[in-house]
Amino acid sequence: MKFNFISKKEVARMLNISSSSVIRWSKPHSNFPEPFPLGPNKVVWDVREIEHYISKKTKRVSRS
Repeated sequence: MKFNFISKKEVARMLNISSSSVIRWSKPHSNFPEPFPLGPNKVVWDVREIEHYISKKTKRVSRS
């Protein structure tokens, strides 16, 4: 199984938002994918979860 991890900066680029927004959106009780620690000073996201989130949002917008 291959893992594809991306940084906060890469998530921000994918979503065209700021890095601080990525952190804000990642707070508990949000439908945004949660990050996980890769080391003591490194937090990452699974790129597949981010892509799934984007596709879910895109489908919701296109139905409106």
